[in-house]
Amino acid sequence: MFDSEEDFDQGTNDDVLAIAATALAWAEDEVVVDFNNHELTSSYEHLRMLGDLFHAQARRRLAVVDQRQSYKTDGYTSTTAYLKHRFRTTGGQAMRQVAEVRALQEMPRTRQLAELGRLSSDQVRTLISAKQAAPDQFAADEKELCDIAETLEWVADLRKATAYWQQAAAPLPSYPSLEDQRNASYLYVARTFEDMVKLDGLFDPERGSQLIEAIKAATPTPIEGEPSTPAHRRATALFDLVISDGERPATPTMLVHVSAESLTDNYPHLAEIGREVLEKYSVDRLACDADFRRIVFGPRSEIIDVGRKLRLVTKPMRDAMIARDRHCAFPGCDRPPEWCDAHHIIPWWEGGPTSTSNMLLLCRHHHSLIHAGKFILRGSGHEPRFYRSNGEPLDRIEFLDTG
Repeated sequence: MFDSEEDFDQGTNDDVLAIAATALAWAEDEVVVDFNNHELTSSYEHLRMLGDLFHAQARRRLAVVDQRQSYKTDGYTSTTAYLKHRFRTTGGQAMRQVAEVRALQEMPRTRQLAELGRLSSDQVRTLISAKQAAPDQFAADEKELCDIAETLEWVADLRKATAYWQQAAAPLPSYPSLEDQRNASYLYVARTFEDMVKLDGLFDPERGSQLIEAIKAATPTPIEGEPSTPAHRRATALFDLVISDGERPATPTMLVHVSAESLTDNYPHLAEIGREVLEKYSVDRLACDADFRRIVFGPRSEIIDVGRKLRLVTKPMRDAMIARDRHCAFPGCDRPPEWCDAHHIIPWWEGGPTSTSNMLLLCRHHHSLIHAGKFILRGSGHEPRFYRSNGEPLDRIEFLDTG
């Protein structure tokens, strides 16, 4: 937005806040629905650029808050605790913000260009990631990397450029023995701000090769009507490998919390696995083939009764379904029984019997689609009928030709 520091007068703290208030007041007074397309996109782009500028200035102030420990004035124990409470954000997001401003204190050129509006927030984060990969080399190459960032049109291209730079700047070390390779192996599992789960790992050649072959063997074939990337199918395969015990998918125990006043013959759609509270369709899917333990609470939250676990599907019943269905019963899917759940066509909590006539095998992917309402299943386990969500019959899905 600005070519040099001379073009940008930072002004006083009151000036910055006044500019922000003026911009917001202007934006709030606009009748956005009356804009033509050019006015709409132009005003949006200006606001986005202003947002990046204000974000850069907010980072400057947060860096000083962190250095001075200004948060102690209000009794907070850390910058992270201050951000988490004051701005109603998650602990992970607060930690990332603190790590970002601390990294930028050692990235003078990056910080300067961000404050001038010449680097976007995503470009800044990409450069921070590069610095974290090879901090010493980044200090020497920061100006060159910033120049590259300014010339590239797409953030994806900057990520590729910094990835190549990282390979040259921080090559992977060599491990002379299997023991060294095993000791260097790791697996990180983290929950993202969007409540997704991210894996990052490094394995020795022996276990890594076994993992690759296992994922290849478990990766489903792409089928028509279900667009998916190879990466998506590999994620499905890894999940199925983790939860399977060799004969059938591992089944969770669902703790169902019931008040004494509302206790009926049906279980409510409230379930927890660990500390997770699940979406209704996830609860419905898990309830098809899970262990249940009922916990009944009185009016003062005292535990009145802890019911016994009830396994919904016996091994003989599952063996019978395997003999009948042979694989996932969804049209066009041949995922083997060890990756399949036993699905109740009429839900168990709605009175559906636990019998082979009311059940069939569905792989986790198609089981989830059914409970999410993407497809509809009617009929019986012996003669199932599948429909698209619009009611159109789904007689057959042909396998894609991947040759």
